[in-house]
Amino acid sequence: MSENDDIEVDSDADKRAHHNALERKRRDHIKDSFHGLRDSVPALQGEKECVTQASRAQILDKATEYIQHMRRKNHTHHEISPPLCGNACVPGNNS
Repeated sequence: MSENDDIEVDSDADKRAHHNALERKRRDHIKDSFHGLRDSVPALQGEKECVTQASRAQILDKATEYIQHMRRKNHTHHEISPPLCGNACVPGNNS
């Protein structure tokens, strides 16, 4: 084994260590993002104290349900409430 072979092995080991560190950082970011999403959904806000925490699939399901609920609620509010701008909001009204 020559000196160049030792350098290559060290280089490969360094590359692997760097890759592992990047992968760990990526997984931590995903985990933190799931925690943030969990904390944003009212049905899941108490989950961090529970013995059985919500799985990632449950977090995604509940977040999807919550977004759909808020969209329906927003749509209903837009149908019920008159626009705040009055006639100025009507297209073609130049007054």
